[in-house]
Amino acid sequence: MAITVNQIAQKCGVSRTTVLRALNGGGSVKKETKEKILQVAEENNYRPNLLARSLNHGRTMSLGVVTINIENMYFVQSLNTINKEADKRGYFTNIVVCDESLEWERKLIRGLAERQMEGIMINPLNQGSEFEEFLLSLHIPIVCIGNQVSEKITTVQVNEMAAAMDAVELIASKRYEQIVFVCPPLEVQGQQNIYVHEQRLKGFKAAMGIHCGLHSEVVGKKEFLPDIERILSGNPERRTAFLCSGDSYALTIKQWGEKKNMKIPEDFGLMGFDDISVLQYISPKLTTVSTNLEGVAAAAVVELIQQIDSEEYSPKSIILNYKILDRDTL
Repeated sequence: MAITVNQIAQKCGVSRTTVLRALNGGGSVKKETKEKILQVAEENNYRPNLLARSLNHGRTMSLGVVTINIENMYFVQSLNTINKEADKRGYFTNIVVCDESLEWERKLIRGLAERQMEGIMINPLNQGSEFEEFLLSLHIPIVCIGNQVSEKITTVQVNEMAAAMDAVELIASKRYEQIVFVCPPLEVQGQQNIYVHEQRLKGFKAAMGIHCGLHSEVVGKKEFLPDIERILSGNPERRTAFLCSGDSYALTIKQWGEKKNMKIPEDFGLMGFDDISVLQYISPKLTTVSTNLEGVAAAAVVELIQQIDSEEYSPKSIILNYKILDRDTL
């Protein structure tokens, strides 16, 4: 059984208050006394009573995180960073999964607020003024990652539109004659918050407006492989590159091509978005856009805690840097 504060005080011959000061880093405690207290606590597996501490100080030191799913590496990488950054700052994370359900997402957000989370991070599926009012009515600090809800709620992201434009510039520089933007989330446009993908689409269209001599097409279906086959078989002599709004879509196309005995980039070019960690095991190395997943997640944690600690806080739109990674598939 772990030792208690009172037992540490008895072993060290000091008061309970002195032990608490030494353990919590507050007040003035002699160096030798503090070192003795910490040594006794460690040797006897002392664990702080976080529930009692929260009741005493009105703080739970807990952050809620609502994620869409835990199968997509995009979300897994973000969650890992969030958990580490929160822990560095003395916060515990409560991670819940909405499994791509709009109703469940709202229920989970409300549940985290009712369980006294000090702040909540979301990559929201919901959108619109009604959802904005719902979030504001909770009176709890909230930070959105990627998908924006409104200017009244802080969002941390990269400039997705500019990133897509730079991606098109890279593809065009490789002398491709046709660029196809593959964006399956467009199938639920208007039903779910796909702000990130909409910004990437805007960037694609803007860049193709500059390169008006190139052929272009947008594929916005969840079942996109039939369109990929149609495009490649329709004009096999035309040099075609696929710009995918997520690395997972690019990997699906790569796998399909390999089954058809196609080679990349000889038979078609391929580029993704996000630079998910699994790419390090893929050959040829996928050309992609690093959307700074870890940097965005870490900044979201910092911003949320600043919001928690600030008596006067103004919502922000925080834009971080992205990077074009020119590898082997173009």
